[in-house]
Amino acid sequence: MDFDPAALQAAVALDADLRDRWRREWGLLMDLAVWGDLRSGQIGLTGKLRKRVLEFGERLRSYGNDRSWIPHPREQIKNALSTSLQMRESLEKLSEIAEQFNDGADLAALRAVWKALSAALMADVVTREGLLVQLLNQQYQEEV
Repeated sequence: MDFDPAALQAAVALDADLRDRWRREWGLLMDLAVWGDLRSGQIGLTGKLRKRVLEFGERLRSYGNDRSWIPHPREQIKNALSTSLQMRESLEKLSEIAEQFNDGADLAALRAVWKALSAALMADVVTREGLLVQLLNQQYQEEV
């Protein structure tokens, strides 16, 4: 069985407006991580935050990448699932570090931006993973 092209596209492609919105929100997050007034009792935590925000941006870009260049639909799905897993891991790591800050004029802004971005992204990840798994399961059931 071949994959339904519309279902495949819906599962692996990210809406351009949503991708642009998340890119802007990531930019705000990066600005706060680099220029924001954030304080913690831990030495080096700000540097770790910056590293994790940059890594998160790279994962976000991968998550929203066009996969049409991948020739086989099953490989597109596997790639999308892989980047989804990497996104989950990046979200967890960044959340752990962001929670360790305890003071600073920009701490509330950082937490607000992060809370909104991570919640919206996680909702998309869960929905998208469900679609991807459903597509794979349909194909495996028909092959048996």
